[in-house]
Amino acid sequence: MKNSTIIILAFTAILFHACNSTEKSTGFSVKGKITNFPEKTVVLSELTTKGLVFLDSATINEDGTFELNANVSEPTFAIIDLRKGAVVLLLDSTSQISLSVDANEPENYGVSGSEDNELLKNIMLENAKYMQKVRNLETKFQLESKEEIPSAELQEQLRTEYESIMAERNKQLIAITQNISTSIVPYFVTNFLMPDADFSFYETIDKNLFATYSASKYAQEHHNRIEGLKKSAVGQLASDIVMADPYGKNIALSSFKGKIVLVDFWASWCKPCRAESPNLVKAYNAYKNKGFEIFSVSLDDNKDAWVKAINDDQLLWTHVSDLMKWNSPVVSQFNIEGIPFTLLLDRDGKIVAKNLRGTALDEKLKELMQ
Repeated sequence: MKNSTIIILAFTAILFHACNSTEKSTGFSVKGKITNFPEKTVVLSELTTKGLVFLDSATINEDGTFELNANVSEPTFAIIDLRKGAVVLLLDSTSQISLSVDANEPENYGVSGSEDNELLKNIMLENAKYMQKVRNLETKFQLESKEEIPSAELQEQLRTEYESIMAERNKQLIAITQNISTSIVPYFVTNFLMPDADFSFYETIDKNLFATYSASKYAQEHHNRIEGLKKSAVGQLASDIVMADPYGKNIALSSFKGKIVLVDFWASWCKPCRAESPNLVKAYNAYKNKGFEIFSVSLDDNKDAWVKAINDDQLLWTHVSDLMKWNSPVVSQFNIEGIPFTLLLDRDGKIVAKNLRGTALDEKLKELMQ
């Protein structure tokens, strides 16, 4: 929940209203034509994982044409928000880009003047196909759900179908980007479209990018992220956690060695975490007598709220917290970017899976219990 929806930055850009400068800079140029856009100005912003940075704005002429200019010190990802979607560009100090776009169908924009931007467009089109499937699924879910709170069966069906769509999307995007070593474009895929992909994919992109673009801020940022992700990567031994339970007794994660353990990072204030509670209860009841344990680490800072959530949701397993919320050492220890966040450990304490939900968790537990 802290940074759990990085993709939103790419498609729900914040518009910064600014006047055109009377003196155009000598950096890149984006000459475009836009139709079906109600605004009088178009805004270009640098796209970062922490937000947007204004680059330039331009008045849209009566015929829909506009021109954007700015200076950048290195190849830079930029975004034009069009309400119903966005155009993402990769610009450097000498880019001369031609752009055409219908604001009603922004994913079908036309771009020329740069191989990188043509590659970006193909990736965006591929991603858009699957995002449309997700929207169709949401519509279907709304039509079938006649109750204010959908049934558990309907929620599980939605989750399964959604995960299937995203798995296929990830497969396609990985196939497109994993072997690209002559462009910084893969950074966009790993950090904005697939922030929760398999570590092996991130590592492959890191090797390609850092070898060729070691001076790039994007390559450096991705490399540093990889170093952090190694702390909770599948195949690694989980580092120990020692914290107090609600009664003040210190309990170590390592004390459960010999059991299959789901390390669950959550909080009473986290709605998605609480929504997942029934699935965890179901899994715990099914496998607790077969050597399965849940070790829940709360990022709460209010003990009463923490304990109340445990009791209300009937979470009858091991709970610990240092009540330091995002200042807890476990955040950096496991490179936690958002919750709910889970690690599944085998009997030797090695991480075998991350962020499994519902049926996916059940299937993995069946496999490990054999």
